[in-house]
Amino acid sequence: MRRSPVVRFRVPGLALSLSLPEICGSFGFDHIGGRASQMVPAKRIHLVRASTSPITCRVRNTPLSPSSDMSPQGLLSSLPVIDLSSFLEVGVAAGDSHPSAASDPDRTSRQSAVAASIHAACRDYGFFYVTGFDSVISREERQGSLAVARQFFDLPEPIKQRVRIDKGGDGARGWQKLGENVTQYQADHHEGYDLYRPVKRPDATKLLHGHNLWPVEPANFRPTLERWIEKCQVIGMALMQATAFGLGMALDSDEWKHLRASVDESFWVMRCIGYPPLPKDAKGVSCGAHKDYGCYTLLHTDSTPGALQVFLPSEQGASEENGVRGSWIPADPIQDAFVVNIGSMWEIWSAGLYKATIHRVLHKSPNYRVSIPFFFEPNFDAVIKPLPAALKLRDEAAGALKDGPEPTAHADSVIYGEFLRSKVAGNFAP
Repeated sequence: MRRSPVVRFRVPGLALSLSLPEICGSFGFDHIGGRASQMVPAKRIHLVRASTSPITCRVRNTPLSPSSDMSPQGLLSSLPVIDLSSFLEVGVAAGDSHPSAASDPDRTSRQSAVAASIHAACRDYGFFYVTGFDSVISREERQGSLAVARQFFDLPEPIKQRVRIDKGGDGARGWQKLGENVTQYQADHHEGYDLYRPVKRPDATKLLHGHNLWPVEPANFRPTLERWIEKCQVIGMALMQATAFGLGMALDSDEWKHLRASVDESFWVMRCIGYPPLPKDAKGVSCGAHKDYGCYTLLHTDSTPGALQVFLPSEQGASEENGVRGSWIPADPIQDAFVVNIGSMWEIWSAGLYKATIHRVLHKSPNYRVSIPFFFEPNFDAVIKPLPAALKLRDEAAGALKDGPEPTAHADSVIYGEFLRSKVAGNFAP
């Protein structure tokens, strides 16, 4: 008979061990995160686990009041914060080889913990925060990239019109005016500017195959964002490596090499998005509820709280999306961190173990909010199908934890470029 994991409460002056069923029965939740996580100071309890190590529970010295929300979302609405630095060290992010325990046991241990954290976050949330990338993108560069995006949106509309998506582009690259983006057949309350990976033989008559439309103003707009794109690709590849490791994939294996080859010419997308405040009587939202398409979204945004919201399924939730009950929780910006979420391609790669989570933007604050999400995607011609490592994990989980979360439904396989075209074709109002 499989023994239940033991949860050890680490509180000064107190040692307490309980089985996981006892904890879940007492608090009414079922959540496991990763040891490399930090706690976002919004809630009181956060379970963390790394690989097969004992589960630990950090408890804040704040008493629960009788009115405290004891639902799963009430207790666990804080998304994990994961330090990626061990995968961004020299020679590691490039993916040349996986360091052995003999050569650097400390780094291998840190990478194992980070990989376990990412695995848990992708499985339980589909969203998490990433820190530890200052060696790749400095705080000054993050501030500068947001600044040029804001300067672009501040330009008079006739100047922005010069790079509209219908001005010599391919119907996807360039600027979109307020209300031109559409989600689930409803206009979004934001304006946007989109860049895609350049193609070898541009053809503006084909969707996604035209030139990027770079504005002349601001003068430093193009060089700033080109540097940003280059560096975000490094972080994206490090996330790929960590996620593969978290699935149990050996990073010197043919399976990892094949997976890496499917993203080594990532058909990335770079967006700048400007959100004016939603009018008080607005029926729509700033950006409608949706899932992202590809591998990872790296979101850098200004400090506006309460705008980005993540939908977590829960029988106790007061909302409903696609026939599923749940709750909307905030994913507020944290200084020196990116909000990261996985897209539909990881649902397929992971054989449904990972979640591409529904999210939306509801910006009601009085300021003009700016965000610059970078989408790290597969190669345009990549065939995406369940990974052997994920299928093995899924089958093991199904046998060991019959009452565990059901794998997310997913397609058997897709060609990424065809999938992307089908999605982008409906993104804009006619």
